[in-house]
Amino acid sequence: MPFPMESLEQMQGFFWVLVRVSIIFFLLPLFGARGTPGIWKAGLSLIMAMILTPVVPSPQTFPETLPEVMLGVMTEAIMGLIMALGIKMLLTSVQMAGQFMSFQMGFAMARAMDPQTGIPSTVLTQFLYLFTVLIFFAIDGHHLFIHALATSFYVVPPNSISFDPMIGDLLIKTSSQMLMIGLKIAAPIMVALFLSNMCLGIVARTVPQVNILMIGFPINISIGLILFSLIIMNLHPVVTGLAGMMGEFLTRLIHLI
Repeated sequence: MPFPMESLEQMQGFFWVLVRVSIIFFLLPLFGARGTPGIWKAGLSLIMAMILTPVVPSPQTFPETLPEVMLGVMTEAIMGLIMALGIKMLLTSVQMAGQFMSFQMGFAMARAMDPQTGIPSTVLTQFLYLFTVLIFFAIDGHHLFIHALATSFYVVPPNSISFDPMIGDLLIKTSSQMLMIGLKIAAPIMVALFLSNMCLGIVARTVPQVNILMIGFPINISIGLILFSLIIMNLHPVVTGLAGMMGEFLTRLIHLI
């Protein structure tokens, strides 16, 4: 289907598709990172808008005054912010798991600046997040997001957005799932290192001559790295479940708007 740009209505339809797509892409966790050049974000948004414009229905009504246009852009921005926030919550669960692991292993003191978020983060957290993103692309999670984005134009056409109060409950439920997923991913290391510290405490009480600080750090780090490698090897089902939860979140969100 050729890209329609022959009449004023088609140009206006492309504009509103571009507004929604660009706002969402500029706020997504990966594409909206600080280290990603703005020209890349704008170019990707333009390409995606050109792909979606021929296949999504054109808006039935267009704003005629400047206040109506500003209101339409603001509602699209709020919608994009809510969608990006929900996706970021689910992906942040992996970063939270990395923080839990790093704290138990003693890596919390060794932090480096994360170029995507601009805040200090541990090496394990950054590695786990990037590895999760790679798996997400490998299982075609981006296709799921693009499909949800195209569906949003059928369910919620531009300039016809009305926010349901249940959206707040949906975001709260998603944030609680974020904490549970992070704890589940980090649970093997947290339990193993808790038992290791308990054993070291018993040794310190029974044999006071042993320097627990000198032997405790290498033991905890070794156990943590071994279990971390096992977690990485079995992370695929977790990311698949995250992709399914992301699709469910986007579907429910679109029907609440």
